[in-house]
Amino acid sequence: MNTFVEAIAKDDTDSWEQRLKPKSALKNEMPRGYSRKTIDERWKIIMSNSKVSQSDMGEDIQSILFDKITESQTMLFKDNIENFVGTVKVPLGIAGPIRVNGMHAQGDFLVPLATTEAALVASISRGISVINQSGGATSVVIMEGVNRDPCFQFEDMIQVGKFLAWSASQFKEYKTAAEKTTRFGKLIDIKYVCEGNDVHIKFVYVTGDASGQNITTIATEAIVEYIMANSPIKPTKHFLEGGMSGDKKGNQVVMSYVRGRRVIAQCNVPDDVIINTLHVTPEQLMDATSIGTRGVMISGAIGASCHFSNAITSMAIALGQDPACAAECHVGLCRTTRLKGSVQFSVTLPNILVGTVGGGTKLPSQKACLEMMGLFGNGKANALAEVMAAVLIAGEISLGGAIISGDFARAHKILARDTSEPINLEQDSLDEAFNKAQAQLVKLNHLPARDQIMKVYGLYKQSTVGDINIDRPGFFSTDIKGKAKHDAWEKYRGTPKETAKLNYIKLVQELVANDASISA
Repeated sequence: MNTFVEAIAKDDTDSWEQRLKPKSALKNEMPRGYSRKTIDERWKIIMSNSKVSQSDMGEDIQSILFDKITESQTMLFKDNIENFVGTVKVPLGIAGPIRVNGMHAQGDFLVPLATTEAALVASISRGISVINQSGGATSVVIMEGVNRDPCFQFEDMIQVGKFLAWSASQFKEYKTAAEKTTRFGKLIDIKYVCEGNDVHIKFVYVTGDASGQNITTIATEAIVEYIMANSPIKPTKHFLEGGMSGDKKGNQVVMSYVRGRRVIAQCNVPDDVIINTLHVTPEQLMDATSIGTRGVMISGAIGASCHFSNAITSMAIALGQDPACAAECHVGLCRTTRLKGSVQFSVTLPNILVGTVGGGTKLPSQKACLEMMGLFGNGKANALAEVMAAVLIAGEISLGGAIISGDFARAHKILARDTSEPINLEQDSLDEAFNKAQAQLVKLNHLPARDQIMKVYGLYKQSTVGDINIDRPGFFSTDIKGKAKHDAWEKYRGTPKETAKLNYIKLVQELVANDASISA
């Protein structure tokens, strides 16, 4: 368990001490600039490094990271990165559309998700299906405000008191100094926190459709300069950021206030939707959220949710937001309330930092994703915040149900599995072959015919559950899908689970072979 102690114990020569001593470093510094010549110079330094290994993809590393498209768009990245050498391509999936009933977001929105985590897009898609079957999610931006929190130090509390008395009369001057630096930022509030001889000041701004971190930093710098030039009580030291802003740090302070946009979203999910889509009962779902909340409290985590950060981060990467802000944006609360005939899911998110202009939103891929949602440009940031909150409900609904139903581990086992390894019924156990077949099925390039899909469904249910244990929807029911699924399962009544599994595997093998022939 203690790998450091074990490594020392195994070293008979004491060479571990030499490994840990300071040593002279290479003096190759990355040249600055964005010209093709400068980028080539950086790549020469990269390729001369002894740690660099060649790609096993049949291409050199440079051609992968600095491809022709990236090369042609080099100047588009100069405002977002230094020492530019290329782009990293993160897989992009689309969930939705999700129905959002908001003050700013109205209608059906596609949801771009950039992630390397298998099962995430599938999970959020299932949650969105639940929301859509329930009439959509209500989502409202409650308040706005982005802050920067400088700190001023004094010799004693007398100086602190005199400074506070003076500062309390300076709001107009602070506002003038700050707003000279920005077209969009407006100072709206100031809060003071004293600790010992330190005075932390929270300057709160609205920043239009920009995320606002840069706007608030530059505006607050102007206020700090005004204070240092005009305060009758001179601070002994001052810091533009005193650590209380919560920037990229999860914190409790924001729970009762705002940083970015404070959003509340809700969805009342009918019992039949929970049962038919999540495959759990409403009571089981309530139990899952209850134990989850208690577990979060025991762990000491800030806020209470299953995985807010998953959707926030994947949307941030796709939409040109700062992914590091997920460290703070994920702080919030998800709660469930049992109503008559439904379960209400509600999320409160006090710290949604999003923008639809500036920053990474103008980069080609990120701009394209925002345009896909109809949310690029001025006047769209509040709508984006409301959509994001609705998507977080989808993630909570799906994961909460998956943990109870067993889909959580099963989905990762199937969707994250490497499908390049073929099924071998002579060597694989029946369960191993069954798991391989499920992974291969969900990754077919072409959708099978309807009768094959229903056959797959019936064999799967017989393999995992056994004989059918649900009633067929009534004669006058409009649930056509439910009737078809019932009939597909009913066909295999009495078939042993092992036989059903074997037939399922063989059917999938046929579908995979047919899929390969179509692709060829």
